[in-house]
Parts: sequence; structure tokens; C-alpha cells
Amino acid sequence: MVSCGPLETLNRAVDGLIAGGHYTEALELPGRFVERGSRDSASELLVQINLSEAEYNLGRWGPAWDRLRGLDPLAAAFPIARAGLAQQRAWIAAHTGRPEEALHQWHRAELRDLPRNYHAEHFFTGAVALLGAGRIDDAGRCALTGGRVAIRPSSVRNALFIRARVAAAMRDWAAAESLCRAAASHGYRAQGGDGLLLWGDLLTRLGRGAAARQAYAMAIERDAQSQSARFAADRLTSPSGAAGPVR
Repeated sequence: MVSCGPLETLNRAVDGLIAGGHYTEALELPGRFVERGSRDSASELLVQINLSEAEYNLGRWGPAWDRLRGLDPLAAAFPIARAGLAQQRAWIAAHTGRPEEALHQWHRAELRDLPRNYHAEHFFTGAVALLGAGRIDDAGRCALTGGRVAIRPSSVRNALFIRARVAAAMRDWAAAESLCRAAASHGYRAQGGDGLLLWGDLLTRLGRGAAARQAYAMAIERDAQSQSARFAADRLTSPSGAAGPVR
């Protein structure tokens, strides 16, 4: 067991592990901590919200959603937790075929309740939700806004991948591939498996098989624990080299 200070310390540790793509380790960490002192409800909520991200990066979308159940009464007292909870639900719903639920949850997440260095992620979530609802132009505006307000290096990189998603939805394959290539070349290299998987699928569509295999290999290397890495591995071992859902 590891004795620690407030749960804020645990939350920072969990967040750091997830940012590095160590999702399994993030999920295991709370069991190794012993809480000292009075209960820190805000940090306790943020730990669960962050662990939901670890769950869905591993492909556990159902458990990610379930982890957030029943947290609303406690989150009501903490604006950051309230906004984070709604935004996380929006992201999950958008990736599990529930665009209306995604938009409902996204609209519940107040931008002013989120730290400024996470404002970009609010717009990225909106872009993905809007794409699911078929509102491609609105998604594009949301993605561009997210890129403009991005502060963290990861957010700057992810803005390119989100814009690539929008371009792919518009069937502008060349622009989507170019944006993915720029994202892959960005100095921030952790996570990003879903974007690299998209890049490989776009390259496959464009008939650039060797480059596509390199993109899939990059997804496995940089985001090894992710569901996207498993999909990339499947692409590499598929006799046909078939790409995924880019249409």
C-alpha cells in the first residue's frame, strides 16, 4: 500500500498515467493508495471521471459509462466535476452511436466550469458529437475553435486529428490525410492511437499500402494499450489489409 496525501495527489497521478497511455496502471492505482485526512469529494469525483477515460481508451465503453453512474448528486456541488461528468458522458455517447445523447450531455457541460487549459477538449467533444448527428459544418467550426484555444501540446496535436475526422466526414480524403500526417509529426507523441488508426485507414483508401502499415505500426508503438492499437494490429495481420470505417 502507498500512503499519500489528499485525493488530489491521486487524481494528478491518474491523470498523468492516462496522458502517457498507461490506462491499465491508472485503473490499478487507486487500490494502492490510502486516503488520509478528511474526504476530498471534488478530487474523488475527478478520479472517477479520469478513470472513465482510461476505461474507454482500453475499449471498455460500457464500464466507462457505468463508472459515471450515480455521481450527479455529489458533482452538483462542484462545477468542474459537474462539467467534466457531462463532457465525459458526451464523448462516450458520441462513440457508442448515441448522437442525441452526446449533444444533450455536451450542452450540459458549461465551458466556464472547466479549467482554461481544457477548453479545447470541450470543443473537440462537441465536434465529435456533431459529426455523429450529421452536422458536419458545425463540427468543423467546433474543431477549428478547439484548435484556436488549445494550450497544452496534446491539445494542439489532437486538434489536427479532430479536424482530420471532419475532413474525412466531408470525404476530403487528401485533406484528412494531410491533417493526420501533421498530427503524427507533432512533438507530442503519447496516446493518439485513434488518430493514427484513422491515418492508416485513409492511406489505405488512397492506395498507399506501405505508408498505411507504418501508420498502423505507429498507433501500436505510441498508444500500445489502446483499443485503437488492437485494431491497428488487426489491420496489419489481415490478409486483405482492409481498412476500417472510413467511407
